[in-house]
Amino acid sequence: MSMRISAAAKTHMGRVRDNNEDNFYLCGAYRKDVSQGTEERQYTGGDSRFLAAVADGMGGEESGETASLFAVEALRPCELDEIRKTALACIRQANDRICREMEETGGKRMGSTLAALYIDGGTAVCVNVGDSRIYLLRDGQLSQLSQDHNKARRMVEMGVLTPEQAARHRSRHELTQHLGIFEEEMIIEPFFSEEIILRDGDCFLLCSDGLTDMVSDEEIGARMGEEGTPEELAESLVSLALDHGGRDNVTVVPVLVKEEKRTWLQKLFAGE
Repeated sequence: MSMRISAAAKTHMGRVRDNNEDNFYLCGAYRKDVSQGTEERQYTGGDSRFLAAVADGMGGEESGETASLFAVEALRPCELDEIRKTALACIRQANDRICREMEETGGKRMGSTLAALYIDGGTAVCVNVGDSRIYLLRDGQLSQLSQDHNKARRMVEMGVLTPEQAARHRSRHELTQHLGIFEEEMIIEPFFSEEIILRDGDCFLLCSDGLTDMVSDEEIGARMGEEGTPEELAESLVSLALDHGGRDNVTVVPVLVKEEKRTWLQKLFAGE
């Protein structure tokens, strides 16, 4: 079964911040001019070697946008059996570059999250470091594919907080993993999802916490379930975050999967 991928990326600095520390990656496109507060991109193509990502920078002034730019610049698509190796190499490269930048600029701390969706040959794998998220809406059910690397999640695992409490607890912003950590401090251990076999109608969403801090999972799932293009969904989700206060930069990348209908002539030439 051949799948058609359509996707859109949209980033906005929000209503409070005067700079945008987020970035995105969509099949080779990303926000190269980090002085611009907003940017949009679109993609339509096949299901081979697709790669999308969201990066949320930290550090203030120009440091955060530099770190998130380094994160997405390191990315490269790959075949299914190379995903783990390639993703680890890209994460290592981005982390090393951020650490070198900190040393060269006098040690001022900077960092970035990274959440990436790899698709090849009808199979998807998610990888993340930090708390930027990846969701999948399938058959009307929303599930989080990424794993939050923050103290709130650890407190849930320890039984100190419920998931509902963790969603609003201040410790959700205290990251336990991110890009921009020196090797002597900690070895970065990205989370990898299991392989996901694509289905017709699957809708993925990559996003920074500028969306999830403003909008509940229930609202996100409801918007993702509405009819529309990825561009319309991206616009709707960013607008929703802004309507709820827009206290942070917000970046979203909706990815829609559709079965590609082939004519009898196309099937004939493909030998089907």
